[in-house]
Amino acid sequence: MPPLSPIHRILIAATGLLAPQLFAGQLTATTIEFAPRVTTQLQRYGSEEGDALRSAILAAVSRETGRVATPEGLVLTVLVQDVVPTHPTRKQASDDPAADVVRTKYLGGAELVGYVRNANRQLIATVSYRHFAPTLGLGSASLDPWADARLAIDEFAARLAVACRDLPRAAKQSRHAPQGGVGPSLTRTRS
Repeated sequence: MPPLSPIHRILIAATGLLAPQLFAGQLTATTIEFAPRVTTQLQRYGSEEGDALRSAILAAVSRETGRVATPEGLVLTVLVQDVVPTHPTRKQASDDPAADVVRTKYLGGAELVGYVRNANRQLIATVSYRHFAPTLGLGSASLDPWADARLAIDEFAARLAVACRDLPRAAKQSRHAPQGGVGPSLTRTRS
């Protein structure tokens, strides 16, 4: 067989890199909600912090679900159950002169729950993830106030993508199981 020309090699490489995006379904809608307790906490952390967390969640979910083939028409609601910064936020630092944005450290992290619904608004999967630094020494070394929360968000998004990828298989299995109109619940939790 004759060797491949450089253009053929480029086409083969491009096909390999773009194939996952060609077959990946996009979530129709993603909604981020904060539990009442978190809404109260965000007032203490600063009003802009809710937007920063919402952006981080949307970016992570888009990135991870864009890498896998998912069924069309999925609607996702993410509920932030708990969130704590790793370092003081700007508002916390300005409210408390003793708080140092570099040296003050908390056991940061987040707890998130994702509810995946099909086009008919039926709940077909639930994904939960919780991560808080177990000790100050094991917390993120980053100076980002939301460093440990971002770790939790990224892992949550990865688990959500796996659950969405596995939905067609799970939907086939659940056809014979009486669910009362609700599909399987893929609950994944880590403390």
